[in-house]
Amino acid sequence: MTSPFIGPVFKVVTETMHVGDRGETENALNLDAKVLAQRIIDDIDVTNDKEIGAYKESEDPKLYKSTKTGRGPLTAEDWKKTCEPCMTCYKLVTTEFSWWGFQTAMERYIQSMMRGMFALFHRQLFCDTDGWYGMTIEELRAMEDETAKKLLDKRNQELTTKTEFS
Repeated sequence: MTSPFIGPVFKVVTETMHVGDRGETENALNLDAKVLAQRIIDDIDVTNDKEIGAYKESEDPKLYKSTKTGRGPLTAEDWKKTCEPCMTCYKLVTTEFSWWGFQTAMERYIQSMMRGMFALFHRQLFCDTDGWYGMTIEELRAMEDETAKKLLDKRNQELTTKTEFS
């Protein structure tokens, strides 16, 4: 992710790997030694995370039970050790904000925003299992296309609205 307004001094790269484990893979993204030495591991618990924004009961994994899979609710304190099946989503977020005087603060802010976004997204994803479970790859691609179109329409609408009222 970059910004045409800020230019080459700003970049956020997110790499993701999904692994059928319980978070015990040491180097799921095959990072080199230099990156591995700088990495900070931050475990996100979708059932008990403080950075989710506004709470919605419909997006609470402690309350949700899938009718299609029988999964949930995730109420046990040790749900990560006992739930079946289990998958870990490993993410590496690399942030660069090369603007003297603001670099460290902005990079920390961006990292915290990304963390909150991931926590909320994965809560929503779990609580919408019945909405996507069992989809064919064709249905999934159609859903992706529709979502991309809605996002583009919303972006264009917001740009138009901001231009009209500027």
